[in-house]
Amino acid sequence: MTWALVAVMAAAAVYGAYGWGLLAGNTWQEPDELCAMHGVPTSAIVTRETLPVSVRCVASDGHAAELVPSWVNPTIYAGLAVLAVAILLGARSWAKDRETRRSLPVPDEGATKC
Repeated sequence: MTWALVAVMAAAAVYGAYGWGLLAGNTWQEPDELCAMHGVPTSAIVTRETLPVSVRCVASDGHAAELVPSWVNPTIYAGLAVLAVAILLGARSWAKDRETRRSLPVPDEGATKC
């Protein structure tokens, strides 16, 4: 049960960080306004990448600004690593418990109960 809780918490952290990163570049705002707020002159384009999460305003002169906070991608990768380890250790623990239960002696059906 402990590894399941760790896996759920890691998945929630990954999901939250990924969502935060995707929403870093406000999709409801005009690209020119969005880029101007981050110091990139007008006539810039907004580029988006899914993984690693990236939303950048790129001007024609090459000036660019990353809109996704720097903590998002490390949180996603660390969360995925913790999730994978929790799943592996949880499966190992489950298999070990199952083997232990199978090796326990079966009570004799003819024995009287107290």
